[in-house]
Amino acid sequence: MSLTQRLLALTLAATLPGLIALIYSAIDLRNTRYAEVRTEALRNTQFIVSELDHIFDGVEATLHAVSQAADVRHGDPQACSAYISRIREKVPALTSLLVANVDGTVRCYSEGTSDANFSDWPYFQNMLKSKTFSIGTYTASRISRLNAVPVALPVLSADTVESVVMAGINLDWLNTEISHRGTTRGGTIVIADRDGIIVSRSPAPEKYVGTKITERAAALVNADKAGVADVLSPDGTQRIAGYVPASLTPFGFYVSAGTSRAEAFKSIDSALYASILLFVFGSGIALILAWLVGEGFIRRPLMRLVATAEAWRKGHDAARTGIVNRDDEIGILGQTFDRLMDENASREEQRNLAEARREILVHELAHRVKNTLATVQSIASLSFRNSQGPEALRGFHDRLQALVRSHDLLTHRHWEHADFQEMAEAALAPAREDRAHRFTLSGPRVNLPPGTVVPTSMILHELCTNSLKYGALSNDHGRIVIRWTTTPDERGTALDIVWSEEGGPPVKPPEQEGFGTKLIASLTRQMNGGFDVEYAPAGIVCEIRLVTPLNEPRQ
Repeated sequence: MSLTQRLLALTLAATLPGLIALIYSAIDLRNTRYAEVRTEALRNTQFIVSELDHIFDGVEATLHAVSQAADVRHGDPQACSAYISRIREKVPALTSLLVANVDGTVRCYSEGTSDANFSDWPYFQNMLKSKTFSIGTYTASRISRLNAVPVALPVLSADTVESVVMAGINLDWLNTEISHRGTTRGGTIVIADRDGIIVSRSPAPEKYVGTKITERAAALVNADKAGVADVLSPDGTQRIAGYVPASLTPFGFYVSAGTSRAEAFKSIDSALYASILLFVFGSGIALILAWLVGEGFIRRPLMRLVATAEAWRKGHDAARTGIVNRDDEIGILGQTFDRLMDENASREEQRNLAEARREILVHELAHRVKNTLATVQSIASLSFRNSQGPEALRGFHDRLQALVRSHDLLTHRHWEHADFQEMAEAALAPAREDRAHRFTLSGPRVNLPPGTVVPTSMILHELCTNSLKYGALSNDHGRIVIRWTTTPDERGTALDIVWSEEGGPPVKPPEQEGFGTKLIASLTRQMNGGFDVEYAPAGIVCEIRLVTPLNEPRQ
């Protein structure tokens, strides 16, 4: 296979990631859009549920107002009928309005007189039992003969139902109200009663109101929770529909709002088709250009580079490509070949510098190890000077752990500095593990150099160990307060630390100077400072002063 053919194959292969990215992007966009449409469908459904709840609340308020009218509660049937007739004319949401007795007979009617009886209607019986506003299912009115959704409100007296105010919700009016909310292009709004009979649909209510909901949607009417489903509408349109089951709406109706899949993905599909056409066109142009470039601009210069490399292989170090009049990739490659030998010397020098830096790092590590071993030796000498029993061994182990924690903190900070509070928390970590609430640390943020971190950490460890044995931490109530301040000093920054205890057992001055006191004295002198201990009965107060090479606290 020639170089040009390989270049064409490479160009074709290079277009494959673009095709894969295009396919992935299309899938991702569709998935994202699908999630957005589902979220929007459920949100629209919940909005419609809220709107319907307001509508039914308004109907209930109207019936309640009617129930309180004197003509209804105490008037004769003619006065009652005249009153509710006037009300009905002012409320287009109702097909009729009537007042019934508890036995279901009509007492007065907005449209005249009627001998209908409602005692056998389930919603009427439910209303009498619950003594609350009740909503029925889709039905043909026994009086007006119009299709409606009946509602009933009991008129109570001392928790006894005296009569019932009933009405039928005008489904034409309801459809108009729902259609005013608007739907997306190709979208639908469906409201069905508990039996799955459609009471409102937008668009085309005249075609679907009064019909049974589809079998797929019927399973959603009494579902356990609201959600979103892909459904096939009776008009043959695939839709993404949000739904709220009848049992989860305040008014007991199933509500669904759907969006046409075709409309939802129309813009994405159009963009995908355009992208595919553009990809095919661009790939064709790329293949043509690859063939032209492969023959005229790559193959011949590459053969020249091959000849130069072969000369180098044979030991002709003076061989050069001579490609100096091109600034494209081939020209850069040729000039790179020509500079290769010159750069060998530079790389050798860099290797020597790297080796020197490695030696410096080794010496630095050795110095730190030496200092650490010296510190360990000093701790061991002080720990076992007067005692070599288990207690001394345990104290030595605890001090080594404090040393390790301070080294861990410095390692984390690249041995540049450590914050005083972080250092204090590390030094006191074993005691604070289950007693953190008994410690109070306050003061400015101060950077300590490595040479100050380790001895300061050891001082705090010794004070904490003493408190655990004899001081505030030896009981369940004692507290420790650590405060620190900084002041300028001609040698750097003076750091004043106050360790105070309270709530512990009564304090008695020691008869002789202990190990901890000697260690603290040694460490503070090492840091150009000193310390003072007050053995107050309420708790010891230790004031420590040391000087760090820092100029000022970190802000």
